[in-house]
Amino acid sequence: MKRLSHWVFTVLSLITLSSCEEETPKIVTDETAKDVTGDWKVLKLTRNGEDLSKRLDLNDFQISFKADGTYSLSEQLPFVVNDIGTYRLSDPQYPFGLILQPQGDAAEVQVKFQFPIIKGKRQLSLSFSLGCSSNTYQFDFERQN
Repeated sequence: MKRLSHWVFTVLSLITLSSCEEETPKIVTDETAKDVTGDWKVLKLTRNGEDLSKRLDLNDFQISFKADGTYSLSEQLPFVVNDIGTYRLSDPQYPFGLILQPQGDAAEVQVKFQFPIIKGKRQLSLSFSLGCSSNTYQFDFERQN
């Protein structure tokens, strides 16, 4: 009798498990590639969390990313690169870094990359250290075009 009840329980369990359908719908998680092309003007510059925007004239500093993979800077500020060059994202869909390579320089420079939407507008945040690892700069940009 014990064997029969065990057998019945096993058969019922198999029938129950085989009749279940997958309840989790297949969710499409494709993320579009991030597009940073355009002219980006500095909104805010911080060093170690301290806002430097009021002490420096940031009105003329801008970085331009072109569709052909090149970038250019207008005006000189303490920035991770000083010359024109090429750029790419660490991953087109889920980037955590922006990789810059100044023209004529064999070394690539990677900066931390964030691409949030704030108050309905796309922003670009780049974070890096200039020589001293205890000083971290963060440039927050807004697209101009």
